[in-house]
Amino acid sequence: MLALKIIGVILLIFLLLGFLRLGAIVSFGEDLRVRLRVGALKLAILPRKEKKPKKEKPPKEKKPKEDKPAEEKPKKKRSIPKPTLDDVLDLLETALAALGATVRRACRRTRIDPLDATLTIGAYNPADTAILFGALNTAVFTLMPKVEETFDVPNPGIHLRMDYDSESVSAEGSLGLSLRLCDLFAIGFTLIVPLGKWLLRFLKAHKHDAPKEAAAPENDTDQSNDTEQKSA
Repeated sequence: MLALKIIGVILLIFLLLGFLRLGAIVSFGEDLRVRLRVGALKLAILPRKEKKPKKEKPPKEKKPKEDKPAEEKPKKKRSIPKPTLDDVLDLLETALAALGATVRRACRRTRIDPLDATLTIGAYNPADTAILFGALNTAVFTLMPKVEETFDVPNPGIHLRMDYDSESVSAEGSLGLSLRLCDLFAIGFTLIVPLGKWLLRFLKAHKHDAPKEAAAPENDTDQSNDTEQKSA
């Protein structure tokens, strides 16, 4: 009975950890701030905290060492062959084919919150400012419905405004992205078997590749030349 209770507690802990959200919040504008979010806990990454300068210790006197000729070690042979472009394309195709519905489900549970951005549009003349404002406005209204269908966006807020006195485009706001830990595990488990099969195919295809010869050290060649000159 005690063993069943322990197993139940462990399963409950794993279940609660599976619903834990991991993510990051990026605030941009005059300053760039990045915070990691683990559940309700937020950890600041940027800007970094300034470390207190350490007290400099007086340098210790070192005894002079005898100069010994440096012996160059031969380079180790590469154990894993270098992937070609076809191998990389095969890897991407395998990963995308394996993910499929898993990524769609994970994306639907991926939360984009907060999403609050203000774009101030400016150009060299008022006509270019109006043209750029219209193009960006069309892009936002075209892409945002697709983003809201794919991800969970509870409070989207994207604002566009024109500034005829400015000659560039500026942005400020904050963007947050979070995902459940169970979805990350699901993506990982989905990729294990297909990526393992790809690795076996890759190693089998490059099984008979000629290994690169290790570079011979220069000291040995110099010594051989000296011995040849003495014998002559």
